[in-house]
Amino acid sequence: MTIASSTKDTTPACRRRITANAITPTGNTALLQSAEQIRDDLRNSLVQVNSLIREVKAQRRQDRLLQSTMDSLRKLSLA
Repeated sequence: MTIASSTKDTTPACRRRITANAITPTGNTALLQSAEQIRDDLRNSLVQVNSLIREVKAQRRQDRLLQSTMDSLRKLSLA
């Protein structure tokens, strides 16, 4: 009498991880430089986004001021 093994793992194999031995010191340097470049690009993007947000908020304030001024002028012309 044989019993089928129910402990066999049927999940798909995961990708292999890169071991520390597979990365050379120059590879580490290149990776670090790439990471630093991405960080700098993200910082620059953040500065640009913050500037755009400030500009949009200023434009909204100006639009509200213009709208309230126009409403006041309409009220004065009706009076």
